[in-house]
Amino acid sequence: ESTPEASEAPEIRPLAVCMEELESLTGLQQVKETLSSLINLVRLRQLRQERGLPPLQVSLHMVFSGNPGTGKTTVARLLSEIYAGLGVLSKGHLVETDRAGLVSGYVGQTAIRTKKVIQKALGGVLFIDEAYSLVDDRNGSFGDEAINTIVQEMENHRDDVVVIFAGYPDKMEGFLRKNPGLRSRIAFHVPFADYGTDELCKIANLIAKKKGLKLAEGVDEKLTVIFNDAKSEADFGNGRYVRNIIEKAKMAQATRLLNMDFDLVGKDDIVTICAEDIEAPPVKSKKARNPIGFSVA
Repeated sequence: ESTPEASEAPEIRPLAVCMEELESLTGLQQVKETLSSLINLVRLRQLRQERGLPPLQVSLHMVFSGNPGTGKTTVARLLSEIYAGLGVLSKGHLVETDRAGLVSGYVGQTAIRTKKVIQKALGGVLFIDEAYSLVDDRNGSFGDEAINTIVQEMENHRDDVVVIFAGYPDKMEGFLRKNPGLRSRIAFHVPFADYGTDELCKIANLIAKKKGLKLAEGVDEKLTVIFNDAKSEADFGNGRYVRNIIEKAKMAQATRLLNMDFDLVGKDDIVTICAEDIEAPPVKSKKARNPIGFSVA
């Protein structure tokens, strides 16, 4: 059986550190602006309480809409820490799940499984990936049971957990249309746009740097051509695609260096990815991409 994955930090990092990391993420400008407004709203709510004013009711549950590899999970993990730093959540951990982690094939068991997942997420953020799959199947009753349980638990633990529903933009719009009770409880819709070519090149350099590598002259030019072509493919993986390119380049670099005279291999060669190490994966079929972003009235 599939079980939710939890990413529980032993200690929450300072709020300023988490905010700085959020701002340092490549691209995602609209995401940063939306979350900045939300964080300010939370701070205003706290200020009202400190001044003895009537409480400001704010639902912190949200939808993250975007194609694969656009940073949704990364931002959700950061947001869980930020909320803990603001005092909104007691733990600040992230629990990731999907349809398999919530739905059982037996009547009545789905509610039990879903409640267990939410219990694990109390004090933190529950991130439900490909949430639309809860209604995107032939056995809709089991998915409906999970959704109804989530809605009820969101009410029961409104101050203990934040739920983020994530998935493709158009499918998430359909998902919410089918669930008016859920839709009414979600105030924030955060669109994650596909990365531009320059942003993808920047991500490639950052990934290489984290691995103790650097990209040689000419690599960015080759990556630009590859990314421009790959972005028109169906199901382009954005950041995941970039990571795969760098991983394959590491293997190509290893083969290249081991075929050289070892006496000629210097330290700089070992930490440098050359243009010849970069290879474009086979081109997939070109299809119309899903539109990014949607609005919910």
